[in-house]
Amino acid sequence: MLRALQRRNAFTLVELLTVITIIAMLAGMISPSLQRVRAKAETTACQSNLRQIGTAVWLYVPDNGNKFPSINNPWGEQIFTNEGATNLLGALGPYGLTAKVLACPADLRSKESYYRKYTNSYEYLPFSSDEEAAPGTATIYGRNGTFEIPFRRLTLAWDASDVHSDGYGFNGLRADNTVYSRTNKPTYK
Repeated sequence: MLRALQRRNAFTLVELLTVITIIAMLAGMISPSLQRVRAKAETTACQSNLRQIGTAVWLYVPDNGNKFPSINNPWGEQIFTNEGATNLLGALGPYGLTAKVLACPADLRSKESYYRKYTNSYEYLPFSSDEEAAPGTATIYGRNGTFEIPFRRLTLAWDASDVHSDGYGFNGLRADNTVYSRTNKPTYK
């Protein structure tokens, strides 16, 4: 009788494997939810960074003759060479912009991180240093002349690569200091 009681106190191998299988199945069901939550948190932090960039731009404008900062993006062709163009941190650092703000969390997690290469996760619309920030509109120079575009439609800064929504999306900052999120993920019907 004593032996029978001792055996009942221990778990059998089948019982242990059943419990491990159930735990693994529950973890598998929760994992996609946790990934979505992390992606949403990264998107929110990125949009906050973009809004801080926008705030720094609009603090810069009145202190510099109502002109947009002349900024060269660190990759690609240098657009302005003789106009004192600088990078985002160099131009907007005195207005509260920090290196931490220039790091998109989703970009830091990506394999081809722009931040690790250029210490900046965002591209900025290159304005000439003589471009005046007219109230509510900006002058755009094109092949066929110039035209005015309202700030609510003009994108100032955006993610340097599609790092949101599983590599298909990006965030942007409009000139009126609103942020938006876009996805280029194909939808199949």
